Amino acid sequence: MNRQAYPPAAHRLRAACVHPQGHLTSRVSRTTLQVYLDDGLVYRNDADGYVLPADIAQADTGGRPYVITGAGRRAILTDAQRAAIDSADDSGALGPKTSWPTADALVRLRLAEYRDTGGAVQPTDGDDGRTGPKHRPWLTGAGIEAARAARPTT
Repeated sequence: MNRQAYPPAAHRLRAACVHPQGHLTSRVSRTTLQVYLDDGLVYRNDADGYVLPADIAQADTGGRPYVITGAGRRAILTDAQRAAIDSADDSGALGPKTSWPTADALVRLRLAEYRDTGGAVQPTDGDDGRTGPKHRPWLTGAGIEAARAARPTT
């Protein structure tokens, strides 16, 4: 049985996920790029800022970047990471059962961030090895976008 991984070249999407503007930064084969475009994992704007249709996005010679979508961010997550972003409450706080490795991976992907009780962003969960974590993980804007990608639009 020859089962291909989906999405193809997921490491390219991971790199886009951590890029500050979500740009697909490295070379991607035309075939893989077309899969990304057709499946709504990335998009490209035209000169006026409108999203180009998937069937002509590669033909555009404007040199504008491809940008990862919420669906593209969601496609690279593990089952535990998807469950964690889906567990977020309406304010964006991740569920209390989210494990540290899962939360930390989401922070590295820029889908979550740690916040203290006052709402200030912190670089880590604040665990000093003795007292446990002091800061909770919260979804970023990109994390909210990835969580919404799973919900049907009405």
